[in-house]
Amino acid sequence: MTTNTAFEDVKKAQNILMETIDKSARANLDAVQKLLELNKQRFSSASEVTSPSEFVASQSSAFKDYAEAMSAHFENLTAIGTESREQLTELSQDFAKGVDFSSFFPFAETSSAKPKGKASNAS
Repeated sequence: MTTNTAFEDVKKAQNILMETIDKSARANLDAVQKLLELNKQRFSSASEVTSPSEFVASQSSAFKDYAEAMSAHFENLTAIGTESREQLTELSQDFAKGVDFSSFFPFAETSSAKPKGKASNAS
């Protein structure tokens, strides 16, 4: 493995992380905009409420809309995280294939060692 290859792999990892941060930020912004739109709709429809039962029904509907929006948002963030984790895992596995671990863990060579037989105790 050369230093240039290691640098390229680190650069690829940085690009994956930057892309993930960008996707997450955009997803968060979209979710906030959706929640603001839901708030605007809820407050504009609140003036039309004439009875407590209508109010409860509208609140229930609003809560359902918020829950669906947040659920979709979390699913989107999970997909983004899973994608980036898979990319980083693949990159790290490719990197590990090119590393000579024998320089990190200098164990004695097993091929030069001769197996010792059991001493026999003949009577």
